[in-house]
Amino acid sequence: MIRTESWYTLNSKYNCEHSYGMDPQTIPELIQTITPEELEEKKQIYAELIHLTKFFVKKLFFFLSEVPAMVIITDDNCNVIKVMGNEDLKKNIGINEGITFVEKYAGTNSVFLCLNHNQPIQVKGSEHFHKALHNISCSSCKFSLNNGLTGTITLMTMVDKSSSFHLGLVSSAVDSIEREIELNKKNKQLNLFNQIIINSTKNGIIITDQNGIIADFNEAAKSYIGFKLQDVMGYNIETYKDEFKCFYHYIEKVLINHERFENIEIHFHNNKFTKVCLFDALPIYDGDQFIGAFCQFRDITDRYELEQQVIANEKLSIIGKMSASLAHEIRNPLTPISGFLHLLESNFDSSKSPQYFKIINDELERMKELISNFVIVSKPEAPFKKEVNIPKLLQNTIQFMETQATLHNISIEFTDNVKEDLRIYIDKNQIKQVLINLIQNAIEEMDAGGGIRVILNKDTSANRVEISVIDQGSGIDQEVLSNLFTPFLTTKPNGTGLGLSVCHRIIKNHNGEINVETIKNKGTTFKIKLPINGAQTQA
Repeated sequence: MIRTESWYTLNSKYNCEHSYGMDPQTIPELIQTITPEELEEKKQIYAELIHLTKFFVKKLFFFLSEVPAMVIITDDNCNVIKVMGNEDLKKNIGINEGITFVEKYAGTNSVFLCLNHNQPIQVKGSEHFHKALHNISCSSCKFSLNNGLTGTITLMTMVDKSSSFHLGLVSSAVDSIEREIELNKKNKQLNLFNQIIINSTKNGIIITDQNGIIADFNEAAKSYIGFKLQDVMGYNIETYKDEFKCFYHYIEKVLINHERFENIEIHFHNNKFTKVCLFDALPIYDGDQFIGAFCQFRDITDRYELEQQVIANEKLSIIGKMSASLAHEIRNPLTPISGFLHLLESNFDSSKSPQYFKIINDELERMKELISNFVIVSKPEAPFKKEVNIPKLLQNTIQFMETQATLHNISIEFTDNVKEDLRIYIDKNQIKQVLINLIQNAIEEMDAGGGIRVILNKDTSANRVEISVIDQGSGIDQEVLSNLFTPFLTTKPNGTGLGLSVCHRIIKNHNGEINVETIKNKGTTFKIKLPINGAQTQA
């Protein structure tokens, strides 16, 4: 097959002979035109390109495993920056890093022609000016990077192993390298923007990959947790589960079950400060694929302290109002106690003495209960929350109340619509006290007997449980309903009016709700709503 030389190789050969006075019979003079220091500096400038080219060279040499080959990277002045590939071929031709392929020194070559004509060029065999290179084939393609760097990548093989497809391989490799460098640049910019956003926010942020390896940890997170970036980066978050005990279990559920947690109240305590924050733990997706977890702490300490001040002021106001009611309520049992003590003083051996003592004792017990409930309302204990199996707690409480219900010809039916081992963070004793109060009230409302239903539901969308206590009593009047949780409001002859007020305070301290629905002569429903992921008490 006759190969017709291109005009640019013919023109190059003409210049070599007539302009540079070269002899085609001699070996081309591959001289070094840059110093070793300049070469190292250029390697630093072209470092990213060299790194990516090495990756593509491995793939290229895999397909050319039977072909001795070299890949050469040059700058825009034809200076060789990097040589990779067959060492024998490299020695035979005498190509070293730092030499130049400028035409007046190296003769006709693909590197010089590619840069000057700005197109991929293959120079094969006799197309070279020097006969010493007639057994070589070179395919060069120019690269242009977004930072302004240009140069060439050249594939050099023996002429008998060369192919016109080699130029296409080099062109494809250069296109891929240019795209990869552009993508890396955009990724670096995005990462920079992300770092600016992450580090400028006052919210503490922790990001992990899908395996729990900590990928990011900003300066604000350090102020909450006390660790530095270098202490945690690259480690699995499970390593710090003891140090992160007040929120680690949320992250664990995100990583395992891809659950979402938002606005969880968490308290951080150490010797220097106490911080209150709202915590979010969210799964991160790339399309449909789970790729990690995002955790965020928002400091609400100032708001929390202000709320506590408002609550304290409210307490003082309520206590002032309650004190008057309490004095009145205590005065009521004191009157019969005083009267019966006078009777006993004048006639101690009376046959009615035991009856007088019983009345006095009952009234004193009533005063004791009144004062105990008053203390709870005026100064409620903070709930000590632990993980509790809520269906089991309901079953145990109902079992405890069944005997009393049976005495009043009342049955208690429990319906568990959750049907799972559902655990939530609550103060077990306080919630049990609320349930006993509500069931006791329901029993007292149903003089003629009947049934009480206790229903457990899970509201997945709101991430909370709902407990309903439903009786078949006479219902609650509307004027009473509007003030139902007000201390000392009661419709019972011997009631203190503090039971429901205590219930309301306990549920409120659990960040929950207690609502009432009533229908006259049909019954009343008390519905308790508690967050599934209530803040855990931590030291």
